[in-house]
Amino acid sequence: MHIFAQQIGILAMSANVVSYQFKSKRTILAFQLLGSTLFAVNMFLLDAIMGGILNIVGILRAIVYMQKERFGSNVKLINSGFMLIYALSYVAVFMVLKKEPSLVNLAIELLPIIGMSVMTVGFSGTNAKTIRICGFINSPCWLIYNCVNFSIGGILCEIIGLFSAIFAYFRLDKKIPS
Repeated sequence: MHIFAQQIGILAMSANVVSYQFKSKRTILAFQLLGSTLFAVNMFLLDAIMGGILNIVGILRAIVYMQKERFGSNVKLINSGFMLIYALSYVAVFMVLKKEPSLVNLAIELLPIIGMSVMTVGFSGTNAKTIRICGFINSPCWLIYNCVNFSIGGILCEIIGLFSAIFAYFRLDKKIPS
């Protein structure tokens, strides 16, 4: 089962890494949706429950922000709703799912929530550049979480994704003259 979980994680990583290379926000979100779906499976198979839950929320978030135009001025309300879901997920992992609330666990389980919160703000922005910049905070948070839970795909995803976002930022956003 562990090898299967790692294979799913590698597929998820591929979708997420490729996502940063597109100019269209909608295309980035579509690949992030696929990556979140696969990472949810990966995390649950590795018994990284917070990661699994947050990736399911990530699926919903990608769908919502792909349809952002329909929500108009309700974006702040939608962001608040996602932040509430993240907070409730954090509480549920310790109170309902009975993860030991040690200082280390409290900190480790908080990291992906920070990453998800930052990316939620990024996805609600108006352009792909904002998403890439938010990735500079999101990736290190998830990298630590993935190292603790030994998700090879997750670790590689965040390392490659961070470098991919940096490369795309300079290629697409800074327009460095050749």
